[in-house]
Amino acid sequence: MITILRNTEIADKLVFNMEEDGRRIGGITAKLSDSGDVIISELDSEQELYYDGLCRTVLAYANVRGIDRAVFEISDERQLYRLRGFGFITENSRVLESINEFFSRGCE
Repeated sequence: MITILRNTEIADKLVFNMEEDGRRIGGITAKLSDSGDVIISELDSEQELYYDGLCRTVLAYANVRGIDRAVFEISDERQLYRLRGFGFITENSRVLESINEFFSRGCE
């Protein structure tokens, strides 16, 4: 079973680790900005398909706290390609303007 858990030992940023049978298989790092956005800065995983679950975890965390905008400060082009495919960002923007709208679309 795969589990995504927040690392509460790191206080200055949001870190979620994905584990399977106690072994880390991926993670995502983000922070909440002063302007009220969630900024996703790091993403890694053994399988690119896990990017979807990791990003949804951070977006859900932010959404519950009233944050509706996400900025993807990811520089890896392969990761950006996959994030576009999952519908988080577009070719022209690394900003998800409405987390609420993203979740209201359901799984496409």
